[in-house]
Amino acid sequence: MLTLTRAKLHLRLAITAEDAEAYTDEDAIIQGLIDAAYLHAEHYTQATLLSRTQTLVLDAFPVGSGKIELPWTPVDAIESLDYIDPDGNEQSLDAETLRLDTRPIYPTLSPQWGTQWPRTTDEPECITLTATAGYAQTPPDVEVALLLLVGHWYENRESVAQGGLQEVPMGVPMLLDAYRIHAVG
Repeated sequence: MLTLTRAKLHLRLAITAEDAEAYTDEDAIIQGLIDAAYLHAEHYTQATLLSRTQTLVLDAFPVGSGKIELPWTPVDAIESLDYIDPDGNEQSLDAETLRLDTRPIYPTLSPQWGTQWPRTTDEPECITLTATAGYAQTPPDVEVALLLLVGHWYENRESVAQGGLQEVPMGVPMLLDAYRIHAVG
C-alpha cells in the first residue's frame, strides 16, 4: 500500500522518512489524495488494487457443480461461504471443499471435483461469500501511477487551472493499462 511517508517523499515535503514523520501539517490532505488515487486507479482498471475483504451475496448456487464468477480480480483466498439450507438453518462450507480458479480475468469458485453445491432455501440472499481480493503489495508500476496522481492533485488543488496543462506522456494511463480489464458487450 502506498504510505503517507512515501507520498511525502515524492511530493518533496521531506528528504528522509524521519522528516516525513515530523511534517504533519497536511497529512489529512495527502491521505485523502492517496485514497482518491486508489479509487481512480481501481475504477480505471476495474481491478482490486488494494487488498481488502469483499462480500458477495447470492440468491442461489449454480446448478450442480457450476462455477460462481467472482466480481473481483485478483482474489487471494475465500474466507467463508455461508448459506441457508432448505430447513432454514445457517450452514458453512469449508474452504477445503471449494475450488478457487484464479486463472481467468474474473476468478471462479466451484465445489471440489466430483461434488455439487448444496441445496439452499428458496429465499433471496441466502448465500454469503466472503473473500480476500486485491494485491497484498501494490505493484511498483501502480505505485508510480498513484504517486503521479497524488503529485498532480497536490499541486493543482482546484478544479480548474491557468495555463496550458498537458498530460504527461507515458504517465498514469500507460502505467495502469497492464492491469486494465476491458468490458465486453
